[in-house]
Amino acid sequence: MQNSPFFSIVMPVYNVEEYLPQAVESVLAQTFSDFELILVDDCSSDSSESICSMYAEKDSRIQTVFLSENGGASHARTVGLQKVQGQYVLFADSDDTLSAELLQTVYDALQAQYADVIMFNAVEIYVDAEQSVYDKLEVCYPAHVFTAQEQVRKSVIEIEKTTLFGYLWNKFYNVQFLRRIAVPFCNMPLNEDFKFNIDIFQNVSSLITLDYIGYQYYKRDNQSLTCKFVKNYFDLQIMRIELLLGFYQNFDMCTEDVKEILCGIYVRSLFSALQRNCDARAELHTKERKAFLKAQFHSDLYRELMPFSNPNGMLLRVMNILLRKKQTLGALFAARIIYFVKEKFPIVFSRLKQNR
Repeated sequence: MQNSPFFSIVMPVYNVEEYLPQAVESVLAQTFSDFELILVDDCSSDSSESICSMYAEKDSRIQTVFLSENGGASHARTVGLQKVQGQYVLFADSDDTLSAELLQTVYDALQAQYADVIMFNAVEIYVDAEQSVYDKLEVCYPAHVFTAQEQVRKSVIEIEKTTLFGYLWNKFYNVQFLRRIAVPFCNMPLNEDFKFNIDIFQNVSSLITLDYIGYQYYKRDNQSLTCKFVKNYFDLQIMRIELLLGFYQNFDMCTEDVKEILCGIYVRSLFSALQRNCDARAELHTKERKAFLKAQFHSDLYRELMPFSNPNGMLLRVMNILLRKKQTLGALFAARIIYFVKEKFPIVFSRLKQNR
């Protein structure tokens, strides 16, 4: 590539032969053409490698990196970032798609105002085991321009309230900024993207958020970590909450509003863990599920956050009442119902989540 592109898109690839063509085609279909796409194949055992090669031969804006050992998505992103020549980089997943005007929309915004990071909205697309779409959910945060570090830090908790903060794929990062602060990608299940962003946003001085749905995030049953059974799921969720709490405590910005939002995240995470504990793969008897919940009632996080609970929505209000009053049997019964609905009526469960 003779001239450096404006955008770089780093896409880790691992055994996604079924979805990779659609992901790459969504990049090639962009109305803004000044980009490079870096496909980092993480030692795939299917035909992903040959698909990468085919697209690289088809379009000079695509370059490929073939890793000799599987090192995970974080390692693939690290390698891809080293190859980046653009001014802004996006870390996209290889089983999702970009909206056709994403790059043009982001470019126009950056011509009007510099930003260390620019964020956009997404639509979650729920797909069952037969590859049929059974629900969609737009996840949105309003348009803002933050030009001071304190403003950016205040925004983090509000963005996380929508669930958009922790993702990598809905943000373009200024490449010089990334290389200057040199935050490494860490390798941990479920939380690696979140940890990267928490570390990044300690240093972000300017942020643009766009009221534009630029990404289609496919949540495929029994494939993503959020859909698979993860035994230490709750520990990983608590880690996110503690990272956010530490972020605000570190900057002496841990207000009652911050704790109220964190409490809402905590309650949702705890109930999600309780319903997951009903899964046979958790290998927990009723006595053990009771002990798990009672342990939370005595935890530091419970004592610190529950006094600030102020839920919106009927389902969250019920959850909060049960937890605040330490109604162990009631909470376990509610979790069992939620688990039953999730397993037997996934569309109903999805709608309940949207309106909780």
